[in-house]
Amino acid sequence: MAFMLFKKERGDNGVCYSNANQGYRLAGYNLLYGLWNKRNKPTECGWSVTADDLLKEHGEGFSSGDYALVIDFDPNSRKRIGLVEIEAIHVYTYGDGSRVDWSPLMLELRDVYYNDEFDGSLTPSQKQDILVRFELSATRKKIIEFLYLQGGWNWGRNGSTNAAFILEDARRYFRDVFDKIDQDGSK
Repeated sequence: MAFMLFKKERGDNGVCYSNANQGYRLAGYNLLYGLWNKRNKPTECGWSVTADDLLKEHGEGFSSGDYALVIDFDPNSRKRIGLVEIEAIHVYTYGDGSRVDWSPLMLELRDVYYNDEFDGSLTPSQKQDILVRFELSATRKKIIEFLYLQGGWNWGRNGSTNAAFILEDARRYFRDVFDKIDQDGSK
């Protein structure tokens, strides 16, 4: 996955995103770690951050009104471009305050740009040209993704970010599964 910052531009025809040619880092001792520290290092509990919290942690003058934290979920693909925007991240941190064992994350995302009509011929320069500036779709789907950070605030599985995007119909299904698990566990 590639983590990119985009500038929001509002016009007569809607909203366009312009590549700010700047990346950001969620994992490691970066955005999430900084916000965990500012929240007095919560452990054995859940905590949440918004896109605005992350952008303000990224740097002075950044806000969700003007910028978007975008993830290219398949940056090496020559067949598609798939971009999603972070809206919020919910974290449950296991540890004892002095150390962190691991932190499962639930990312609330919204699709920003998706195109899979390249017939396997998309070059890196073509992709770069497309990502300079694009208009947002009027219909943007909400997506949920689960990831985790290991104790040192790094991505699980040796730096991989293995996850599944969960759209509305799948969320309904899994919500029912979670409810059933919770009911069975309390009997």
